Amino acid sequence: MEYSFSVDIEPIIQDLQDHDFTVSDDNSAVVRGGATRFAGIDAPLEVVRLANDRPLTIISAISTAVDNGHVPILAVDQDCGNTVREFLSAPFGFAESQNGRRQFYATEGRIQLTDGSYACTPTDGPLSWTEAPASVSTKPRQLRLMANSESIATIDSGEAIACSALHPDQFQYRYNRNGDGQFVVYSGTESVGTYVGVSAMRADGIQPIPAPLIPEPYIASNPQLAHATVLATVADGGVRYSPSMTTQ
Repeated sequence: MEYSFSVDIEPIIQDLQDHDFTVSDDNSAVVRGGATRFAGIDAPLEVVRLANDRPLTIISAISTAVDNGHVPILAVDQDCGNTVREFLSAPFGFAESQNGRRQFYATEGRIQLTDGSYACTPTDGPLSWTEAPASVSTKPRQLRLMANSESIATIDSGEAIACSALHPDQFQYRYNRNGDGQFVVYSGTESVGTYVGVSAMRADGIQPIPAPLIPEPYIASNPQLAHATVLATVADGGVRYSPSMTTQ
C-alpha cells in the first residue's frame, strides 16, 4: 500500500542535538558531528522529509542528499516505516534477490520509445523486471520483463533504459495518441485497438509497461553515502533509527 504523509522533522533535529550533533548554520536540515558512530561514515547528515513511500520518491530523496555530500536520514511516520526499511535493506534499492538475480521496483514512469510511442503488452498478469542469469560473457547483465513466468522482452542492460529511449522493435506492442486524442495500440505497424485512455486499455487487458527503477544512476556520485542511509521513524512522541544509533 502506498502512503502519503507529512512528517515534522523538528523532533528528529532535536533528538540529534540531544545526542551532541550540531545544526548547520546555513541549512537547518543538516547536522554535523559524530556521524561515524551514527551511520558508519564520517560525513554531514541531512534529514530528508519523505512525501510518500514510492520507490522513486525514496531513491530521489537519497540522491539529492548524496549529491550534496551528505548521509541521508529519511524521516517517515510509522505507517510507512516497513516499506522504506525494505527498500534500504539488501539488496539496496531492489525489490528482492533470488539466486543472485535481482528484481527491480516498478515506477510510475513508462517505457518511452524512440518514435515517441510507449511500450505496452496484452496481459492481465503482474509485470516485473528481473536480471537475466549471470553469464561470464555477458556484462552488464540483461534485464527481462516478465508476466508471470513468461518473458515479454529482453533489454541489453539497465543502463540502456536509464540513459536513452529504446527502439520500438524491442517490444511487440506499443501505443501513442492520435490526432483525436485517443490511444492507438500497435503490433508492429498494424493498429490493433483504439481507446479513450489508459483505463480503457487496462479494461481490455492491455497494460502500459512500467519503467524499472535502476538505482545505480541515482547514487553514482557517492554510493558509500547512499548505502549509509538511516531511517528515522517518528512515533509515540519519540524517534527510532534504523540501523539503531549507538552512543559512546
